[in-house]
Amino acid sequence: MAIPQAETLTKGVINDRNPETGMRENRPETDEELAQRQAEYDDWLQNYFINQSGYIQSVGNSILPETDWTQLLDSNLTDESVAEFAAYRKVLKELNKDLLDESNNPVDANDEIWDEDYDVHANLPTEPTPVYKPEE
Repeated sequence: MAIPQAETLTKGVINDRNPETGMRENRPETDEELAQRQAEYDDWLQNYFINQSGYIQSVGNSILPETDWTQLLDSNLTDESVAEFAAYRKVLKELNKDLLDESNNPVDANDEIWDEDYDVHANLPTEPTPVYKPEE
C-alpha cells in the first residue's frame, strides 16, 4: 500500500529561464523555494484523506448525468429497470460515504482506497442494462 508519508524534502534543481540570456538553465533551489515546496507538501499531506475522498465522490458524480434519463417518466423503461438504475445511482452518490469520521480522519486507514495508485474506476458498481417496456 502506498499511502503518502511525512517526509523532509531536500533541495533540488530548478529549471528556469535566465533573464539575462533568455535561455532555460538549471539552478539550485533556494532556501525560500524549498521552504515553500515543503509547506505545500505538508498541506497536501494534511488534507490527503479529504482530497482522496472528494476525488472518489467526484468520479461517481461524473457518471450520474449519463443515467439521468433513466429516472424520467417517459424513459420507457420497466419499473424494475428504473428501480435498478435508482439503486445504481444511489451507490454512485454515496461512494465516499463512511470513509471519513466526523474529524475527517479515515475510518479504516488500511483500506486500499487510500492508496495513491487506487483505481476508483475499476471498482465502480456495474451499470444495469436498460430493460424497456414492450411496445403496445
